[in-house]
Order: sequence, then structure tokens, then C-alpha cells
Amino acid sequence: MSSGAIEEAKCYETLLCLYGWDRDKAYSVYSELSRHADTSEPFACYAERSKDIIGSNVDQALSIWRSIRDAFDSQSIPFTVLTPESVYFPRMDGAFFPFIYASGNVSLLQRKTVTMIGMPRPSIQGRSDMLGAAGALMKEDGVVMAPLDAGLPSFALQVALRFRGNAIGVLSTPLSKCQSEQLIPLQRELMEKALVITVFAPSRSTERWFGKVRNSFIASISDTVFIAEEKDGGPSWSIADQAAEHGAKLMVPIFASSNPEYQWMKKHVEDGALVYSKEKDIRRLLPKKEKEILPDLFS
Repeated sequence: MSSGAIEEAKCYETLLCLYGWDRDKAYSVYSELSRHADTSEPFACYAERSKDIIGSNVDQALSIWRSIRDAFDSQSIPFTVLTPESVYFPRMDGAFFPFIYASGNVSLLQRKTVTMIGMPRPSIQGRSDMLGAAGALMKEDGVVMAPLDAGLPSFALQVALRFRGNAIGVLSTPLSKCQSEQLIPLQRELMEKALVITVFAPSRSTERWFGKVRNSFIASISDTVFIAEEKDGGPSWSIADQAAEHGAKLMVPIFASSNPEYQWMKKHVEDGALVYSKEKDIRRLLPKKEKEILPDLFS
């Protein structure tokens, strides 16, 4: 774990708190600071001489930083801070998040990934479709990425863990928190055998609106989305539609898209969403394999 990246994250989180959780403003000031100071050093080393850039009471900024520093330093869970310079930092379209907090196998972020989402209380058919799709993805050595939510998302993560361990759970809390007591065992298993990521620093307290921010983050790093089952206007659509806005492929099961209760499913198929009817259909969400070019002995 890079101590420089951690200090950079502490600086950004300080500015984020200082500017009322305005991400754009905080990152703009952070970027300006990084051009004039070594932000991989502790914030206290350059805060005083950077007051013109910080644009606020330096004593207040230092007080915030000390609180954030203590929260980071007391974090008991092993974690890595990923910055855009990291080889594991995912490509983002849409909302931008400059720091990702990860616990587990970060190399999974470089693998072919499908975001799998759905409703918290699915039908038997919905669970069957998710099981088939997640299982098919494992056969292709793919990775399931899903919010750590009850219902179909956590089910998809469990399927991935049982097959290969190719799973990325995305939190709406800091790494040391869990939004549901029932999901604690799954979160721990993901940290031990797979990967958990979040955009919420150890210093953040959990807020109800974090779920929307988390969904925007998932959408921004998703190239492909499988939505197993969701009612019209359900929360999974906030991820699927945001991802589709930046060109992500969307796939829905044939049974859900033909269910008269799910008009949004039908509408998305009419608008070009792929249809899942058998396991091999999941390959359509994965990047095409490059053909092996054999050497020409006579060239």
C-alpha cells in the first residue's frame, strides 16, 4: 500500500469536507494544490504555504485533516488506495471519483467484468436467470461486479465466490462498515477471497444518500450490465441507465422482458438491450477474443 496515495487521499478528503462535499470543487482545488505542493506528504507540511490555493481558514483545514488522519490511521482492515495513476484504477465514464478504497485482490479490476444487478426480493425465475448468467460468466473466467445489496446483487456475488472467487462487491459505506448485519459474512468473505471497493474513505460516517453516490460510481466503471429482474422505476435502473448513457452494453433475460409487469424491461429491449435466453448469450457482454496470428515463416 502506497503511503503517498494515502496522504493524497487524506488531502482530498480534507478539501471535500472543507467545501461541503462538493466533489468538483474539492478535486479542482486538490489538482491545483498538487501542481504546487507534494501532496504525497502529510497535508500539514504544505497547508500553511498553500493558503492562497486552499482559499479558506488554514486552521480549520488542519483541524479537519487531523480528524481524517486519525480515522485513516485507526483503520484496522488492510486496504489499498487506488488513484488514477494506478494500473488497477478502472476506466471511468460519467461521474469521476479520484480515489478508490479497496480490500482484497485488486487485480480483479483488470479482468473482464460484468455488473450484475436486480431487485432485493426476486422471483424464482429471477434467481434462476441470475444463477445461469453468473455461472456462465464464471465459465468464461469473467468477474461479477455488484453492489453489496440484499437480493439478486448479493446472490450474484455468492455464486461467483462459489465458482472461482471472481467477485467485486461495491459498498455504499466505508470498508469498515456494512449496510446490513445480514451481509457482514459475505463482505468478510469477499475481502478474504475476492475484492471489495468503495469511494467512501475511512473518515466518512455513513449517510442514507451514499447509495446514490455508490450507484453513480458503479455506472461510471461499468462497460456491461446484466439486470436479472427489476420492477419499473426500481433502483437497479439508476445504475443501468447511467451506464447506458456512456455506451455500456445492457442485457436483460427474455422471461423478464416478456413479463407484462415489467414494461421498462420491454422498453429497453426495444431500444437495443441484448436479450439473455441461454447461458452462452452472456458471451455477448464480453470483449471479443483477438484471433491468434500465426508467424509467417516466409515473410
